[in-house]
Amino acid sequence: MELHEPTEQEKQSALDELTRHMNAVQKRRDSIPPDELQSALETITRALAQHWSTGGGTRLRRFIWSLWNGWHLVNLFDLCAGLDCELGDAVIVVFRAQMVGALTEKHKRRVLTQSGEFDRWESASAETPDGEDVLYPPLSLGTDELRRLAHSATQCARRMEAERATEISRFDAD
Repeated sequence: MELHEPTEQEKQSALDELTRHMNAVQKRRDSIPPDELQSALETITRALAQHWSTGGGTRLRRFIWSLWNGWHLVNLFDLCAGLDCELGDAVIVVFRAQMVGALTEKHKRRVLTQSGEFDRWESASAETPDGEDVLYPPLSLGTDELRRLAHSATQCARRMEAERATEISRFDAD
């Protein structure tokens, strides 16, 4: 396949498309009113500070930590099932803000700090033996479920690697 130098018109068209895309991204970010996001974050912070050990508090901790560390073992359907309407609505606002890029690291850090979550993580870390990962907030899966999940993940990775090797071989043959 031969590559050609783009024309000025093609370059301008690509720049125009990029500008449209960037404007659409900004419009989505701006669709989250800052006061609505702030109110939702304060609601979640209050709940985590006062009721972090309840069932709903545990769901909120998993949600907020997943936004912070990217470890997404959160069942979104189950998340709001155990929350009252105010907390459920706050989760929806924060989740939407995360999805459109309006939720910042500063927002997340403030919730985790002000709610006491960072302090609780530090306590869990101090109690975790050296060489082990800190499992905080507590996982919803038990040991047996985690073993089955690890086995399935290993098998899936092997299948994907085999498929990738087959594709590479097929590509090299062409």
